[in-house]
Amino acid sequence: MDDRVSEAGGSTFWKATDEILARSVAVLTFAPGFPRVNDVVTAARAASRLTDPRLTQVFDADDSGERAYVVSEWVTGETLEDLLAQGPMEADRAAAFLLEAAEALTSAHAAGLAHLCLTPHNLVWTSGGTVKITGLGVEAVLSGAESDTPALDDVQGLGAMLYAALTGHWPGGEGTVLPPAPSGADGLPLLPSQVRAGIPHNLDAITGRALGLAVRGAPERFDSPGAFADALAKVPRSPLPFVPLVGSTPPAVMPRPDSNPDGTAKMSPAASQPIPPVQTVPDSARMRPPQPPQPPQHSRAEMRSSGGSRGGGGQGSSNKALLAVVVVVVLVVVAVGGWAVSQMGGDDDNKNAKGGTQSSAAASPTPKVGELKVDRVLLDNDPPHVDTTAPRDLDKATDSSKSSYWTTQHYYGADFGGQRKGIGLVLDMGRTVTVDKVAVSMPDGTPGRVELRVGDSRKSSASQTQDTGDAVGNFDLTGKHVKGQYVTLWFSKLPSIGVFQVKVKDVTVYGTA
Repeated sequence: MDDRVSEAGGSTFWKATDEILARSVAVLTFAPGFPRVNDVVTAARAASRLTDPRLTQVFDADDSGERAYVVSEWVTGETLEDLLAQGPMEADRAAAFLLEAAEALTSAHAAGLAHLCLTPHNLVWTSGGTVKITGLGVEAVLSGAESDTPALDDVQGLGAMLYAALTGHWPGGEGTVLPPAPSGADGLPLLPSQVRAGIPHNLDAITGRALGLAVRGAPERFDSPGAFADALAKVPRSPLPFVPLVGSTPPAVMPRPDSNPDGTAKMSPAASQPIPPVQTVPDSARMRPPQPPQPPQHSRAEMRSSGGSRGGGGQGSSNKALLAVVVVVVLVVVAVGGWAVSQMGGDDDNKNAKGGTQSSAAASPTPKVGELKVDRVLLDNDPPHVDTTAPRDLDKATDSSKSSYWTTQHYYGADFGGQRKGIGLVLDMGRTVTVDKVAVSMPDGTPGRVELRVGDSRKSSASQTQDTGDAVGNFDLTGKHVKGQYVTLWFSKLPSIGVFQVKVKDVTVYGTA
């Protein structure tokens, strides 16, 4: 367990680390005597059989021991509520966003599972550039939500999220910081087109049908997420940028509108421009024909000269005379410059002949910084309390594998349980090198503390400290171009990754040999 994210009603939601597969996971635990443990585990196991990548994947669920738990995918990204903090989405983007959610729920209902608790928190634009629905099955059990018409309830949830995406207002109950949707005389939410100008009629009708609002010319309500998805599939949509990039571009949003006297949306010219999506099709600039290259300047001078000679004899003669003068001046300058260079070269030759230094042109090029090979991995692990685990698997700290680790033993506190001042992972480079930086990869968790020491002794205390940093996750330590044969990571404070322990996935040294 790494971080307690939230706690409510006897259940606790954690961010944790799967130490076998070296990945972050979400863990749900329950207080002793929690009344719905069996129902939650049963719902999680049912959700684990679903294969749609737009639904949160469940990895494990168990209630056979003293503490029941559910382990699922850790989803990173921005929720629909986060995205709408800037204002509503463009209509065609909102349609594409909710179509993905509707198709995912269609696959869940086909397997006999409903969500029943759809809010802007449960729809996520992930950091990998995809749409994800969280909380399927489990959230309904935790909240005690039940329904005789689960398909209609999920259609209502989809319609509410489409309404929010189009207007920036929430037509449902509480549970979100979005402003409530304005209502009419009947107490029902106004249609999206009555809240924000420019909403296409087809999206207005789809939203109204999902929420049970009266829409002129629209048929009855949707009876399933599949019917909702079919209707959205017929609406013109902009493609979402499904590109697996960290921090990928979110669906474009418009600034939150303020009402003008005429009822139209007011927005600043700069803010009204949508956030550009990741480029998936050629834009107009890429489709422009290549511009013909401009002729060089001397060609234009020659054209002007020849044109002048055609325009009249006197003008042509004066141009030719001027051109001749320019040529003579250029030749003189070139000759003087050549003589000066030869004199400089002669001086250098004389200096070299007398045993002086070579000219700067003949000096050795600056060595290029690159990854340096580690000769062997050692350990600074002095008595009296020797770490019995640390000497094992030292080579795994530099094997570039994403699934192997070098670890220390577990301790009872960040201060090594009072047994040690620290522990050193020593990289013997096999020769003297110049260290530019050291890249370290560790699991996420509560940070520890590490020092980068470089010197000609394998004892950490005899090496010079170059940089310090938080020992957690992926980070770099600066070598400050210092020279030495031994590069040491001295851990003076243990990180917490569920236990107090140093766990290093990979270390890479960059510099020059």
